[in-house]
Amino acid sequence: MKRIVYVILLAVMAIPALVTACMDEKFSSDPSHLLEFSADTIYFDTLFSGVGSATRQLRVYNRHDASLMFSLALAGRDTSGYRINVDGRTDVGVQRFDGLSIRGGDSLYVFIELTARPQGSAAIGQVADRLVFTTNGVEQRVELLAYGRDAVTLRGPVVTRDTTFTADRPIIIYDSLVVAEGATLTCTEGTELYFHDKAGVIVRGRFVARGTAGREVVLRGDRTDRLFDYLPYDRVPGQWGGITIAGESYDNELVHTDVHGGLYAIRCDSADVTRQKLTLTSCRLSNTTGNVLEMTDCRADIANCEISNAGMSCVDMTGGDVRFVHCTLANYFSYGIKHGVALSLRNIRGDVPHPVISAAFYNCIIAGSSRDEISGGVADDATIAYNYIFHNSLVNSVEPDEGDVSSCLWEKDDNFRLIDGDTYTYDFRLDSLSAAIGMGAPAYSEDYPYDRDGRPRAAALGGDGMPDAGCYEWVPGL
Repeated sequence: MKRIVYVILLAVMAIPALVTACMDEKFSSDPSHLLEFSADTIYFDTLFSGVGSATRQLRVYNRHDASLMFSLALAGRDTSGYRINVDGRTDVGVQRFDGLSIRGGDSLYVFIELTARPQGSAAIGQVADRLVFTTNGVEQRVELLAYGRDAVTLRGPVVTRDTTFTADRPIIIYDSLVVAEGATLTCTEGTELYFHDKAGVIVRGRFVARGTAGREVVLRGDRTDRLFDYLPYDRVPGQWGGITIAGESYDNELVHTDVHGGLYAIRCDSADVTRQKLTLTSCRLSNTTGNVLEMTDCRADIANCEISNAGMSCVDMTGGDVRFVHCTLANYFSYGIKHGVALSLRNIRGDVPHPVISAAFYNCIIAGSSRDEISGGVADDATIAYNYIFHNSLVNSVEPDEGDVSSCLWEKDDNFRLIDGDTYTYDFRLDSLSAAIGMGAPAYSEDYPYDRDGRPRAAALGGDGMPDAGCYEWVPGL
């Protein structure tokens, strides 16, 4: 009991000392004694109107010996959509803070958020404001800058009749988009679909996306901010679900369509292999935590496509009849552990046979960070079909002893424009040292005279008469 009384007595005795210390704090009134800031402009990424931003922070320093008292206000008050929090002060609706202070040699944080107001048009509009600090009668400013876009928000939409999405506004989708059996969803050039966490597309009817070179249809996650200063969420996989094409769905067609950043890009459920399931032309499917393109017992044609960077495999094919022409399969996944390869091909899963009627690769590149980028499984029962074709292709694997194989180069070749696993930036256009240059056969290029970028292959031949393997044609000087 005596100990408790002693502690209380010490606490009471300390109070006058604390009060004296506060009273002795000296504040400068010198107009030359001003604040310093960690940045003169705070930038935000492009935001959808009505959707809150990530929090940005500004550090405010007092480099002087004496304390400084100041006020802080948003120049636009509540008209711009910006909000501020000063060192933990979160007064709702208050956009001006008076009586703020920083001790000499100390600092504090200002946290800034933005919910962009509707722009009233499809154009991207600038959203600007400024922080105004007033210290000893002197104003100092820090600019705030962002860009806002109006968007259409859909929650759990179900397409029950033929419907067309256009490029008028970006579309943000929550709780997945379902295309019902008997209905067709068409996306015209420039259409942008942004999916919230785990949302995706479930196709029971038919999905058609018709982009063009330079105005692709885009399906991606809805995070437009950054995980780190150097890393936008758009480069981070697993941001949304992906496209699931159900067993009852056929005749799906994607042209100049970019699908990236999901758990997977396209997953095709088991179907009637005599009917066309999927056609992909000049598409980019990339950057997924699982398989990028997964097909079970499907019939598909895939041409001029980049299929890249999977936590599992870029192409995972179980049975089916699939033709690849001028495709680049490249797995240099570095966001975590890579568990797959560029191409996984099997004719059995468990004890269930899945005949590979044909897996054909013409003028293709199969590449990746591993020593061998092809894996799969072959049934012990030789009567289960396992038919593969590799013609005029650059393949990072071991040359098979049998099969329909001709004019291929079986070696590891990483000569692409950019492979940066630290910042997760990749450009799978060919470097001038690539062995894929001039490797293709013109006969397979006749139906695809333009590469994925829309460049004519004939114009890039350099007089040798041979196109390049892969989806991109190398052009000197570019």
